[in-house]
Amino acid sequence: MRSQGKTAEIELREEEELLLAREKELQASRVSSPDVEPASAMGTVRKGEDRASFTDLKKARKEDSAAMMAGFNKVASPAQNAERVLQMFRDQKGLNIGCAVDLYEHGLQTATLALRDGADEETVVVALLHDIGEALSPINHGEVAASLLRPYISPENYWILEHHELFQAYYYQDAFELKEKNVRDKFKYSPHFAACERFCERYDSPAFDPAYDSLPLEHFVPMVMRVFNRKPYLASGCDKDSLLNECKLSLAEAYPEPVAS
Repeated sequence: MRSQGKTAEIELREEEELLLAREKELQASRVSSPDVEPASAMGTVRKGEDRASFTDLKKARKEDSAAMMAGFNKVASPAQNAERVLQMFRDQKGLNIGCAVDLYEHGLQTATLALRDGADEETVVVALLHDIGEALSPINHGEVAASLLRPYISPENYWILEHHELFQAYYYQDAFELKEKNVRDKFKYSPHFAACERFCERYDSPAFDPAYDSLPLEHFVPMVMRVFNRKPYLASGCDKDSLLNECKLSLAEAYPEPVAS
């Protein structure tokens, strides 16, 4: 909500100044570590280490692949990718969209409700991370989490993530006086309808209670790590018959391998 006496132009200018200040801080931290390339925040490739020789991917040679794989595994291991997604979740602490709890607590609460209801580990992880795109892309935030988790989860949980905000509208449509009611019913043809309905009714919808005793994030971190350590597109129940998944799976040799458990 706009402060009294402030114009949209002034607020925009203040936001731009804040972003510039943050960028200057990042630049300063990069200058203080000149031996580290600034492109990656975790698992850096340092200057002087082997690099591919091409400047145009069309000119890549077989011998370039070793350097690329070494670099890729250093900056994008399954554990590092899991940590990046977890950091997206941590960044929601204090981020409140006007509810009784912030998005961080909402995620913890949703995951705790799922766990205590006997949901499997994958569904608990889905519950934890389902809203990490809420402030990034509000009207299709389910697709943000769905895309990040898609290679590691079942088609059903992917569908739940992708559609959950439409199902949630069932519970607030009257309060917000939405013109179109019960949009979720348009998806009754789907075999995943009941699962998404259950996810929202049992876990997502009631997870705004500031008095609820949610488990801490540390309880869920190992679960997230295990999900991200799965072989992409080979998770139990993953839709390997999908043309898109099949084609992406064919590129697996060029990407970091999960750690043997």
